[in-house]
Amino acid sequence: MKKIFGILFCSTIILTGCSKDYLDTDLKSTINQDQIDSSPTALQGLVNGVYTSLHTYGLAESSTHEAWGHKAVLSAMDMMSNDMLNNRGSWFNNFYNYTARIQTSIRTDMIWNTYYQQIKAVNYVIASIEKTGVSPQNKMIYGQALALRGYMHFMLARVFGPTYVGHLADDSIPLYTEVTLVGKPRSSVDVVYKQIVKDLTDSLGYLSGYTRENKEKVDTRVAQAFLAEVYLEMGNYASAATMAKNARTGVVQPTEEQWLDGFYDLQSSPDAIWGGIISEATTSFVASFFAHFDNTDPGGYAVAFNKLIDRRLYDAMPATDYRKKAFQSANNAAPYDGVSGVGLPKYAGLKFIDKSIGQGGDYIYMRASEMYYIEAEALARTGDEAGAKNVLNEISLKRNSAYTVTASGPALINEIILQKRIELWGEGCAWTDMKRLGVGLLRDYPGTNHNLAAGRINIPAGDLRFTFQIPQTEILANPNIKQNP
Repeated sequence: MKKIFGILFCSTIILTGCSKDYLDTDLKSTINQDQIDSSPTALQGLVNGVYTSLHTYGLAESSTHEAWGHKAVLSAMDMMSNDMLNNRGSWFNNFYNYTARIQTSIRTDMIWNTYYQQIKAVNYVIASIEKTGVSPQNKMIYGQALALRGYMHFMLARVFGPTYVGHLADDSIPLYTEVTLVGKPRSSVDVVYKQIVKDLTDSLGYLSGYTRENKEKVDTRVAQAFLAEVYLEMGNYASAATMAKNARTGVVQPTEEQWLDGFYDLQSSPDAIWGGIISEATTSFVASFFAHFDNTDPGGYAVAFNKLIDRRLYDAMPATDYRKKAFQSANNAAPYDGVSGVGLPKYAGLKFIDKSIGQGGDYIYMRASEMYYIEAEALARTGDEAGAKNVLNEISLKRNSAYTVTASGPALINEIILQKRIELWGEGCAWTDMKRLGVGLLRDYPGTNHNLAAGRINIPAGDLRFTFQIPQTEILANPNIKQNP
């Protein structure tokens, strides 16, 4: 038991260290390499450390309350979109006004380190398993590690590299598929995405038959959802539709009451398929998702520095769509006077509310509902408009009993994207879709509710500001890497 505890404890050190001995496999008197290689329990402990690290505050960047892992990156991406706004200047304002993308910003380090630290960790697991051979006892661990490596490279490629279509020969990101301390040059978009697809596709075979104990673990469904997002980015619409359908099949959709319940409980949210489990031991209080995005929490940042929905997106929801209830009334007729007793401004978000009574609400990274929109868009782009409408209606009618879709051609795709933006507001899809689809930033418009001058900006599609610069710390440490403009 003492040795196993050491393995699990040291997994966090292995996963999060940044020094020269970051991947030192000689853990001195605690464990040795042979013990790790031969112990599925130890290897799963290392992968569990990755899951925990993906929602731990301060590992990627210790000087900002914005650095609490994968959910923080998803939130940051939404703050850069047309659909979410800071009502007052505070945390996430650098993302909102696009200064976070500059190489000297600690926010570039935050995103870079969130994923590359964990890629190093899963590479360690992958190398260990490949050295001794994949077995029935470790194959599901191998599958999790492969899926995580593929997805984390994908997240980095979307932020620090160009879009896939039309840019195959352009520089993307450094690709790490082995344990190394040597900084690598950037690989091409084509090479990076081929590796991402390989990792995710290979993971499916190893995850087959694996039943996870909770939704924090990656299983076949989650790996399929990862692939659906990747194939959509690549314009491989037939495969995107197939993977999205596979990933959502068998998942129960939430009722109206469940959808409006706050998105704080990973296990009890019916369509949540992947996320981070937050407990009293792992909650980071004000350095957390709900502190920043729960406008009703009197102890968080958001109650003073509100997160709002763009008025155009709010107005696009008819009164019969129950999702409109997740936002403060546009006429301010019913100011929020719940537990906090604080009135909220027009358009304030009420979608994310932590009702965990001090334990810390879970982080939901991905919902099966997203897959409907990926499938519908992919079908529409392959010419199957009837199929696309059926899929769109299947989920939209659950949100709005009066919903109908009659559009065709580009208008149908626009409708699918609109419904996706409404459904997934605040969940990390808006900005990456803008970049993929070539949609510019337009916040300075007649009647805009973007009231901070620094954020009330317009940026044309394809502008260099839609790609983050490589962190200055990486440029200084890695002579083989080239900077983005």
